[in-house]
Amino acid sequence: MADENNNQYYTPPQDNQYYPPQQPQEQKASVGLAILSYIIPLVGLILFITNKDKKPKTAKACGICALVSFIINIVLTIILTVGTGALFSKAVDESLGDISYSDEYELDASADENSSNTSDSIVGDYGCVVKEAKLCKDYAGKDAVLITYEFTNNSSNAISFDVALSDSVYQDGVGLETAILDEDTDLLDVEIKPGVTKDVKKAYVLRDTSTPLEVEISELFSFSNDKIVTNVNIK
Repeated sequence: MADENNNQYYTPPQDNQYYPPQQPQEQKASVGLAILSYIIPLVGLILFITNKDKKPKTAKACGICALVSFIINIVLTIILTVGTGALFSKAVDESLGDISYSDEYELDASADENSSNTSDSIVGDYGCVVKEAKLCKDYAGKDAVLITYEFTNNSSNAISFDVALSDSVYQDGVGLETAILDEDTDLLDVEIKPGVTKDVKKAYVLRDTSTPLEVEISELFSFSNDKIVTNVNIK
């Protein structure tokens, strides 16, 4: 190529190739986003999904922090739930510790001769006798009766009183609600081996302290109408 004075000079060839801009490489993970992911695990999950291709280091850090936070929150929730339940149980036990029994009344438990079962102490594979009935107070100070059952497991498997038998107590034909007492209501849900006899206790809220009680015991799961009926007179 020549200029106006006809001097020759070299012109380098033009490079017409196009090079796309290079994406900048991620140097390190974002500490701020990692902390945010730990505080709010859901945000960490979103950051992991949206940045795993563009910013893999940040995405990985956010995902790990979110997962760790999620696991820690579950563990803390379980610990708090168990601890709260234990404290509540302890508070209930302490509040029930002041329950006292009344000696003002005497109860006489006697079997009803008109029991619909051929034996007044056997129903199905289980034996049950009203051994004692004692007046007391429930946790709210209401009149209640604490009945001691002599429970015998004649079946071939270990079973508890509450699973084997259904108990109902009536005053003047009206059923009584179960009363909440302290440790005296024991062994109701404890399994008893075959051939073993144990005393179990259960309390009921009384409607009054003069009307006689009618206690009915039957098998919890049975097509039979057999039941043990025991009259308890309050003297």
